Amino acid sequence: MKQRVRVVALTQKRGKILLLRRAMGRELAEPTWEPPFSKIAPGEQPEEAAIRLASEQLGGHESPKSIELVDALTAAGLHGNPDSYDLFLIYKVKAADSDKASPSGRYDSYKFVSISEAINLRLSEQGRAVVRNLWEQEHHPRVDSTTRRQYKDHRFTVFIDGGSRGNPGPSAAGYYILDEQGKEVERGGEYLGNTNSRQAEYMALKLALKRSLDLGAKSVSFKSDSLMVVSQMNGVYQVKNRDLWELVDEIDELLARLKSYSFEHVARGDNFVADGEANRILDKHWL
Repeated sequence: MKQRVRVVALTQKRGKILLLRRAMGRELAEPTWEPPFSKIAPGEQPEEAAIRLASEQLGGHESPKSIELVDALTAAGLHGNPDSYDLFLIYKVKAADSDKASPSGRYDSYKFVSISEAINLRLSEQGRAVVRNLWEQEHHPRVDSTTRRQYKDHRFTVFIDGGSRGNPGPSAAGYYILDEQGKEVERGGEYLGNTNSRQAEYMALKLALKRSLDLGAKSVSFKSDSLMVVSQMNGVYQVKNRDLWELVDEIDELLARLKSYSFEHVARGDNFVADGEANRILDKHWL
């Protein structure tokens, strides 16, 4: 499998990150955004590449105040090539507080945005891989070993809900996790961008399932007011919508990591917390 190594200069000013718009060669092509990326030049160390990259996009006249390697991220199958993967070395670059930048090379515009704003932009493939990783770290921090031991082999009750305003339209997923004693473990959700209601419902399931596994649960009782999701996950009906096939395959792989699980249909009124999380997130992004 072919590997490509890229350095990412995550340039930060006043809590926001620098995103650059790729200059499009075709007039009708829709532009995409991404953090500054670069190959590592011959004889160059990764940190030196990140410093060079940040300085170039800041106009060449501003040196970063500090630089720190914060993550290494792999993403397979980008650019439609299943036989390759990208390794992103992500450096956090602290720059001066000025909101100025001078994009060069393949970039023609810039903006400083929060992670929550960035996730909703039209991003390049590699840009989405990096920004989504940052968003998940910010909203779903890694679970420490103490928490995993606390919930090891527990059976969670998890309420899930997805919503779409427009169907398709702005969408969000919400979840509500309870422990064996019925006490709240966590509630949360995620903005999904423009999608349809059925995808939002399944994304809520995937999001809650991943978080339950992260927390250490081995058995989960899922409760949803979507009769479609419950019936399909219980095998009553087949999943016939092509836009769900890949998502359901991912969910099946995650479910295989549990000792046991179940799906139960509940009334909408009994699912008000997860529904509230999805709507809270939608309200934040509704224009």
